[in-house]
Amino acid sequence: MKSADIQCALKKARSSQAEIARQCQVSKVTVSYVVAGITTSRRIATAISTATGLSLETLWPGKYPAQEVA
Repeated sequence: MKSADIQCALKKARSSQAEIARQCQVSKVTVSYVVAGITTSRRIATAISTATGLSLETLWPGKYPAQEVA
């Protein structure tokens, strides 16, 4: 998805990048970098995925491969 689509998904879910930043205890800039795909953070991406109800694969295809359970 494009960053604007992710922002819209957050808005539809009645959340925001600022809310994700508070929840993850990071700056809003850090969250915006993850949304834009500039940096990766599975923790922040998972928080966005949980908030929107969309999978990591839907939000960022190929960027966060499924973790294997040992």
